Amino acid sequence: MKLPWRSRVETASPEVIPPEPPGPVIDIHSSPGLEEALRGVPEDGSCKVLDLGPSVADNVEFVSSFASYLQIVDVIDRDPSASDLEGGGFGRLSALQPLCGQHRRSFSLVLMWDVLNYLSIDQAERVLQSVAELCLPNARLHAIVFATDTMAAIPNRYRIIDSARLAYEPATSELRGAPNLVPAAVQKLLQGFRVEHSFVLQHGVHEYVATRKRWYVKK
Repeated sequence: MKLPWRSRVETASPEVIPPEPPGPVIDIHSSPGLEEALRGVPEDGSCKVLDLGPSVADNVEFVSSFASYLQIVDVIDRDPSASDLEGGGFGRLSALQPLCGQHRRSFSLVLMWDVLNYLSIDQAERVLQSVAELCLPNARLHAIVFATDTMAAIPNRYRIIDSARLAYEPATSELRGAPNLVPAAVQKLLQGFRVEHSFVLQHGVHEYVATRKRWYVKK
């Protein structure tokens, strides 16, 4: 007697879910520039700090350990949809203007982070005019300049680990071209300041420490 075929149960193929693209990698690097800039701040508790990046809780806590006042003014527009990535349209140039009355010649330390990399020459000059007016003579300024062909499409967030180390926290893994400013161009942009120290780091950045000139004539 012929047995019937067993019925076949059709099973659907498992859905293949593509892996998510890797997110931005957070790196921790030594920061001789930050360490040098901090050496020049007043030790009598009178130090006032101007931070030109976004508010970062660890940075606020660190700066509060030695400064009497911290002013955070993010001069970069970090919304890529609102920024002209090719034209250097990251600048929020009006952000510093309200400070120039009350806080003129007040600050002893400026944390500029990577701001110079994301501004056009005109924008950088205008921002630094305001910064120079806000600083005391001999105030210190710390800046990070990329010495690579590419950089993050949106400015990094920098978190202070300690006085000699920084965490680089990218907002995106996308890249754009870097201006690769040479030292002479950086010194020209830092009007009102004199570059005292320059550090070339292995991960492709230059750190600059500049001192506010005693005499500065606004252009």
